[in-house]
Amino acid sequence: MGQLTVILLASLQICCLFSVIANAQARGSSTVPLGPAPTEHQIGPGEINAYTITLEENTYLQVVVDQHGVDVIVKTYSPDGKTLGEFDSPNGSEGPEPVSLVAAQAGTYRLEIMPLNPQDTATGRYQIRIVEQRKATEQELKSSTNREATKAKGLALLGEVDGIIPEIRSPQTRIRAEMQAAQLLWGSDDKRAQKYLADAANDIKEFIGAIDLNTDYSRDYNTISQLRYETIMALAPHDADAALNLLYSTKMPPDPYGNQRERVSQESGLELAVADQIARNDPRRTLEIARQSLKHRLSPSLINTLAQLRQQDQELAIELGNEIATRLRDEKLLKNSEIASLAINFVRLCHNPRRGQRQSPAGPSQFQPFLPENTCHDLAQKALQEALSFSLPAGNGYTPERDAAWNLLNGLQSFGPELDSMLPGSMASVEKKLAEMNTSGNPNMAVIQRYQNTINNNAPDAAAAEIAKAPAEVRDQLFLQLANRTAASGDGVRARQIVNDHISNAFNRRQALTNFDQQEMYNAIAKGKIEDALRAIANLRTPRERANMLMQIARQIGPGQKRATALNLLEQARSLLGPSVQAQDQEQMNALLELIKAFARYDSKRAFELLEPLIDQLNDLCTAARTLEGFGTNNYDNDELDLQTGSSVANVAIQLSGALGTLAIANFERAKLTTDRLRLPEVRLRAYLDIAQQTIQPSR
Repeated sequence: MGQLTVILLASLQICCLFSVIANAQARGSSTVPLGPAPTEHQIGPGEINAYTITLEENTYLQVVVDQHGVDVIVKTYSPDGKTLGEFDSPNGSEGPEPVSLVAAQAGTYRLEIMPLNPQDTATGRYQIRIVEQRKATEQELKSSTNREATKAKGLALLGEVDGIIPEIRSPQTRIRAEMQAAQLLWGSDDKRAQKYLADAANDIKEFIGAIDLNTDYSRDYNTISQLRYETIMALAPHDADAALNLLYSTKMPPDPYGNQRERVSQESGLELAVADQIARNDPRRTLEIARQSLKHRLSPSLINTLAQLRQQDQELAIELGNEIATRLRDEKLLKNSEIASLAINFVRLCHNPRRGQRQSPAGPSQFQPFLPENTCHDLAQKALQEALSFSLPAGNGYTPERDAAWNLLNGLQSFGPELDSMLPGSMASVEKKLAEMNTSGNPNMAVIQRYQNTINNNAPDAAAAEIAKAPAEVRDQLFLQLANRTAASGDGVRARQIVNDHISNAFNRRQALTNFDQQEMYNAIAKGKIEDALRAIANLRTPRERANMLMQIARQIGPGQKRATALNLLEQARSLLGPSVQAQDQEQMNALLELIKAFARYDSKRAFELLEPLIDQLNDLCTAARTLEGFGTNNYDNDELDLQTGSSVANVAIQLSGALGTLAIANFERAKLTTDRLRLPEVRLRAYLDIAQQTIQPSR
């Protein structure tokens, strides 16, 4: 099923690629003044609603857009039309979208609201309201007006990175640092960026040459493979020749898992990924690379290359498309699941929409078929015939043919009604074959599917009465599904009653009730009800549970609240972790570091007060881990803390480094001085790079 997920995602990407083009022009827009009273508005696909507000110099403005059935993104603009920020919280189509800006100059500012997903056809509503309009604090003014000065400090800090990198013995730490430094320097000092990437490429070659087949081989193999991929992809947008040279000149050692076919597939995919990167500037070179790859194998990645080429040069895309189609006609799709996936995605890309389908405002040519209609039809017919010809093996065991058939059938089903317009009557055959493959070999599957329909189509009481008649071995599973559906509809009390009355396994019952508690906290946070969530967290049984929940919601505390309210809520959250200035365990450390990042938005002084004791604690943890090296979890490699192992000490170092990066935006000098207290050069290097990252390329 892992491969199926990849296939469906790839299919979705191809579907979306040209839908984005089709919706490139907004359907409509409106502009109104933003007043003090909350107002509610409707917004549909492609619409832009704009608001203006006149602000005095050094004014802080916070606005909240409460989403109801639509996921929006909000963009803010200065009086001279410059983009100030883009805001989109990860709360989907329900809940608040906090927006803030500092007026560096007096004038009329503009906010634009539009659906986040251009493909979303739903119409929803939102309420827009001003949360706070006041004189900006000193920290807010500095963060707003000193961005260029702070960026310059971040670039200067990379000079100190130059001196630390040669001291690092771990190849992977050194290579990752070189790549990150290069990415931060592009556009400011391309020559240095190029040198960093050249150094990373040389270090990759040395790493491969020094690999020891007798010690930690599988770990080193995976590390090298990932680093090589990242370095090639970092080079590709800036120097395609260097990227391809690194690809061709570095031969990976033998796969420790013996999967040579998978290795070949990865190499082909990497070659085509480079081709995709250079399509905009040199589409003919992209075609040459794709043709070279096509001579050796039919890679699923060809579909992405074809899509990129189609955007840049329709004629070259037609050439490549015809060559792929010719190869696919001669292939047995059931023999290889990757080729089956390529065939389905190829049909999707080249298929002509039904007559009468709305054309793109950007121009009908974007939807014109770039291959003859019979080519797409014949390949779709071939995919259907081979998928339906598949017979389940004796004993219902796994075979590559089953995987390929599964990919073909699911790919065809994803066309929806469009499939019957291509191949009349085919959808019923596809769904029948899928049902056969789903239920064969599992006598409970048909029963579960029947009761799932009962759950989806009936009120909770009626569904519960029917589930009570189900076989005992599936009854708990079905009642749990019913409880989850009932909770999702907003009736948490009834969901808990279903669990308490019908789930016989005590562990499953407790786990389900805990999940409901957590979901209610998340819902409260999503709706801006922070105090309700904090009260619920305070009632959790153990300090570890409270810390774990605070870690997950800390970043949601504050946005959408007045500054004073946000600071009060953050102090309440901090008090739930106890009085100690240092963390008592891993969960408390995680929660403290997330709260520090949240405090940084409003009061960097308080954030530093919370952070500085943790610097000393991390230094002590690193020393203790070095003493215990070899007596349990290994934290060090080449006598350096290995930040890639996922160990608890490495995770603390990474998170603390990220907090320093966040704080550097508000107070660069103090963040730098605090970082210099880190004893280990490798940890200090990581923090320098995080500070540079946040000050040069800040993330929202």
